[in-house]
Amino acid sequence: MNDILNDSAWKKTLELVKDKYGKSLSYRSMKILGENQDSTFYSQGDDLIVPLRLKNHNLGDVIVARGSLLDSQQKSEVVDLIKFLVEPKVYNLHLKQSEENSKLIDEPNNTVRMDRRPLTLQVFTNKITTRKTLSQIIHLKSIKPLTRQKVAAKIHEMTERNLFVHLDDISASLTSVQDIKTLADTTIFIESIEDLSPTMLQLLQKYLENSFEDGPLFLIGSGLALIDIQNQTWSTSLKNDLMGFYFDIDRVPPSQQTSEDILELLFFQLDGFTV
Repeated sequence: MNDILNDSAWKKTLELVKDKYGKSLSYRSMKILGENQDSTFYSQGDDLIVPLRLKNHNLGDVIVARGSLLDSQQKSEVVDLIKFLVEPKVYNLHLKQSEENSKLIDEPNNTVRMDRRPLTLQVFTNKITTRKTLSQIIHLKSIKPLTRQKVAAKIHEMTERNLFVHLDDISASLTSVQDIKTLADTTIFIESIEDLSPTMLQLLQKYLENSFEDGPLFLIGSGLALIDIQNQTWSTSLKNDLMGFYFDIDRVPPSQQTSEDILELLFFQLDGFTV
């Protein structure tokens, strides 16, 4: 069994599936010949198998013990959680391991030292729980404005900041970058970035270009997919910020969209570790 089971993303997913559906999870990194590689999930006896596959890379399977006994809605919810929380973690590790192996191959004298250890996700010790977000910009994507607002309110609550305001309510008082910077203990919610006026959009882009670390937290809502953001005429810094911490809320089961476990894992510094 790989040390992936010690990673915080795996543990959170395990807890969520166990608490809500009463099922346990296991991970295997090697594919078995003859398995259905193209299915989002399939049954193997009483177990539910969720293949991890991202950008044409096969990354192993998550096995939901006796998961085939769940009803169709529950299966879909479990698969969505695994795909959303676990799959990107394993993919990032795969890229890192591939890069390290490539460097080893390119060493002088063509010395090849391929690392064949099983996939391992980083584990951090000396836990110091904080409520600081990993970024001052979080993009909340959903087709439903009310869903964006519910998730934004929950993130604000978790940050323990003093004020939660809609940008529309204070836009008249914001005329400069410094005006925004003074709102250091505030969460500013933008319900739909597509609806910002050209003047406010220009001011927001100018502010973000400065990369302040002590200003307000921006929770920016939209219904835009990643490809839609790339096609906008906005500044590169704004598009990068919107794609950097991007939460596609609709991919998560409704009952888990405001889960502190998921939001903490995605957007908050954990165990004293910062990126």
